Amino acid sequence: MTFRTHDGVGEPQFDEAVRSVGDFLAEQPGFLSRQVLTVDTDGSRVDLVWWKDLAAALAAAESIRTDPRAASFMACLDPDSVRVSHARLTHARPEQLPW
Repeated sequence: MTFRTHDGVGEPQFDEAVRSVGDFLAEQPGFLSRQVLTVDTDGSRVDLVWWKDLAAALAAAESIRTDPRAASFMACLDPDSVRVSHARLTHARPEQLPW
């Protein structure tokens, strides 16, 4: 997912929101890993979540809409900027990923 945060959302608030929704994600079946990145050139964000398969990703996406731990994270997002996509890994270095 790529997105921007609302104007006025500071790093401490965003960091806490990332941790809160991270607890939810870690409990979801098929969750493998998550990285949240900030693009240096424009401040946009990338939320990269690794799942066992697409079915697990889609199930979590459905569940997150109603989980209260996600509310603070969702409140940080500028909804007009959110772009969600799913991809499959086709190449990696190292070839053996830790999961």
